[in-house]
Amino acid sequence: MTHYRAPQNNTPRDAGSHHTALPDTSENFAYFPAFIHVTGKKVLVLGGGEVALGKLRILIRSQAEVTVVAPEICDDIAVMVDDGRIVWESTPFVDTMVNGAAMVFDAADDPYLTARVQVATKRRNILLNVVDKTPHCDFIVPAILDRAPVMITISTGACAPALARIIRQRLETVLPATMSQLARIARDARQKVADHLHDNVSRQRFWTHFFQRGLQTHSARSVGPEDVDLALRQFVPDGSSATVPGGQTMLADVHVDNAFDLPHGIARAIETADIVFHEDHIADDILTLARRDATVIPIGCITLAENPERKRQNIAQQSRIFARQGFNIVTLTQTITH
Repeated sequence: MTHYRAPQNNTPRDAGSHHTALPDTSENFAYFPAFIHVTGKKVLVLGGGEVALGKLRILIRSQAEVTVVAPEICDDIAVMVDDGRIVWESTPFVDTMVNGAAMVFDAADDPYLTARVQVATKRRNILLNVVDKTPHCDFIVPAILDRAPVMITISTGACAPALARIIRQRLETVLPATMSQLARIARDARQKVADHLHDNVSRQRFWTHFFQRGLQTHSARSVGPEDVDLALRQFVPDGSSATVPGGQTMLADVHVDNAFDLPHGIARAIETADIVFHEDHIADDILTLARRDATVIPIGCITLAENPERKRQNIAQQSRIFARQGFNIVTLTQTITH
């Protein structure tokens, strides 16, 4: 988000106010959040039991070249070996086995082996994950919500894995399975949309509207590639490079101090807005719903002493100007009590 700091917003809030604080950004990340491309790269997994199996199920979908090192393997891993999806080395581990690996998973639950693997990987600058032994890990594996190609990961920085699983379970009930279909359609139609819409603003608005409609109608019927063609014809008349249609504006009176209790319609408007005007006492928890590339502009507090109707009219006029340029605008206010 881009935050504009207006002069009237420089006054610190009262310590006793009911303002919901932003997440504490002063606390450093224990781990850098990233996705690693391992397709065609060597990944080593130590151990042949159920713990190793859990990692292997994810790794084979990443199309890595996986080698399992273990004296024995469970039946499910044996099936992967028979199918040619992974390679099994039954010989004892030696340091040179990690050569050329992008990462190593230690799922053997053998402290002596772990110590040897740590030395071998550190010497070669290879990332190591020791399952359920966070102090020995160079990286950790988050809880995963799978809507491939959409993948949502949740991590507590290894502080509370059970909490990450609970969050994932809650998200499972909210996010429809058709997200994966929408993502595949977008992947296949990306160039077609770029050929029709030559500027980033119009493409962004097109995809935002397309995904919103797709997620709203997922229970009625499945969305197909033909819906992209229809949406393009509606968005750009006759397939020409027309100007971007006018954006949407919303004036929302907010009566809550947290995002969880916010009405769904207002929450969605904030999430899709290009510009968010807000009074000073709108909770930061609510403002964090705005996209990272959105512009968030404080407008002070609207009070009875300042001709509130005129101030709201001025804000509405600014919103209409931005909307005519194709931006979606939301203005967040609170009930005037003073």
